[in-house]
Parts: sequence; structure tokens; C-alpha cells
Amino acid sequence: MRPAWSLRAIAVLFAAILPLSGCALTTGHVDLTYEPMAETTKVARPNSPHVTVEVLDKRPTQAVGQKINGLGMKSADIVPNSDVPALLKSAFETELSNRGFSEGTGGNTILVRLGNFQNQYKLGLISGEATASMGMEVSVIRADGSVAYKRYIRSERNDWVEITGEDNAQRMLNAAMRDAVAMVFNDHAFIEAVTKS
Repeated sequence: MRPAWSLRAIAVLFAAILPLSGCALTTGHVDLTYEPMAETTKVARPNSPHVTVEVLDKRPTQAVGQKINGLGMKSADIVPNSDVPALLKSAFETELSNRGFSEGTGGNTILVRLGNFQNQYKLGLISGEATASMGMEVSVIRADGSVAYKRYIRSERNDWVEITGEDNAQRMLNAAMRDAVAMVFNDHAFIEAVTKS
């Protein structure tokens, strides 16, 4: 017969994994921000059409993650203090403005369908891992309704963490959003579609 785990061994195990979980029972809050891309170039032409950005939130939940307890089980939600679709819209508008495009109706519409924006934790033996991802479909629609560009964008950022709390989720979520927006604006086909009418 195998010996049962001693109380001391169980206490040592919990002491090792408990710091990873932080305060897993209370709702976590994150302050999401967008940091514009550095060293952008004006690419809009004198005759480039105005642009309008619309973001449709298709996510199944407004939470951007869940905490986990010391045993790796999901617990309290992590929610943003800001409006995620509004932040994403502002990010697109900032990048467009930095490239010389003017906001206005009657030109091209950039339609963003946000399908996923989540951070997930994975608990290891000694440390944990935070993985944030963003998924969105980006389209450029002409004034006549024709679609000049459509692409599904997915970004992912991960890093090891010592505590599976709000700060690490916030860091990874902000990084995933920056990467997703950068993938769009580094796509020559997207820039070409926005530049023309």
C-alpha cells in the first residue's frame, strides 16, 4: 500500500502554488491602452478618400479573461475598465491619422468585426504563463458598397508570470492589441485599399 500524502507535504505543495494565483476570488479590473506604432510614414495621397472606422463587437463575453486559483481552476472574471470596441476604433483612427488620412463620410469605411480578445492563464509546476489573443475581421468597403479588402487578423502574445493576476493580463492584452493593429497597417494590400476610392 502506498503511503498517504502527509499534511506537511500537502502544505509545502500549496505554499509553492498559492503565490501564482493572487486573489482569485474577486473580480479583476484592467486598464487597457493603445500605444501607437512608432516611425509611421504619411502614405495618403492628395486625392485619397476620407475614411470612417466602425467596430462591431462580436465577442461572446465582455470579460477579457479569468483568474485561476492555485490548482489551475478558473475563478473570477477579469474585466476592462474601458470600452474595448471604442479603444480599438480609436487605435485605428490614430494610425490612419498618423499616415495622413482624414476622417469623414462619403469615402472608404473600415469595418472591424471583433471576435475575440482574451487572456488565458496556464499554471505550471513552478511558474505560470499568460497568453492573450485578439481575433478580428478587417474590411475596407468603398462608398458604392464593394469590398476592396478583407482579412482575418489574429495576434497572440504570451509570457511566463509569477502571479496570475490583473497586471500580467493587462500587459499581455495591450501587447496583443498592438500586434493585431500593426498586422493590419503593415499589410500593403490594406494601405493600398484605403488609399484608393
